[in-house]
Amino acid sequence: MRQRIRSVPHGGGRRDFMKAGGLAVGVLAAEGCAVSRAATTSTTKIPRSASFGWELANLNGNGANAYFSVPVGMVLNSVNMDVSVMPLTLNGAGPAEVLCYGGISRQAVPMFDNSGGHDYINFALSSDFGSVTIPNPNKLIVANDPTLFQDKFVSVILKTWVPSDGTASATARNVTAYSSLTLNPGDYLVFHMDHSGVSVDAEMQVVINYTPS
Repeated sequence: MRQRIRSVPHGGGRRDFMKAGGLAVGVLAAEGCAVSRAATTSTTKIPRSASFGWELANLNGNGANAYFSVPVGMVLNSVNMDVSVMPLTLNGAGPAEVLCYGGISRQAVPMFDNSGGHDYINFALSSDFGSVTIPNPNKLIVANDPTLFQDKFVSVILKTWVPSDGTASATARNVTAYSSLTLNPGDYLVFHMDHSGVSVDAEMQVVINYTPS
């Protein structure tokens, strides 16, 4: 008597095979995503922020600086600088102006020039540009820096008229510089304020956004 052989429908086997294959692919995909997430987490640097403030209560034809070291490598994404000026005591009516700026001293403590009392920062001169030319056919009184400075990333000038009673003479500015500059261990960030005219109080608040490298 011939044995009967029961056939298995092709559709069921195919479905079982595809189901098993799908599970394997799903497991591999999940493992791949986990590895990808771990790699991204381990290599992605999260932006951070830091801030400081300083004030000069008796600016009177002089200037000062504040600086600090950079102990780790980073990208300086942006610097927000808020500065304000007002007279505290009146010594006569007239103009008042305060120059505020910030920059980088590469691999050395910043140097300063206090020969005129303003204590300017000695930034390196840029070799990427030519000297500044100002045509002056109308014989205007011109004062300018003839050369461009390297690594000076923000600069603000505050000017105001101070009347004899000081009314409405306070002034302020807020500026954000998206510098995107690379800082290396051993660099320094340095900030400056100097003044001319009627004596004033000046304050600078700085917020730094950076990404460690």
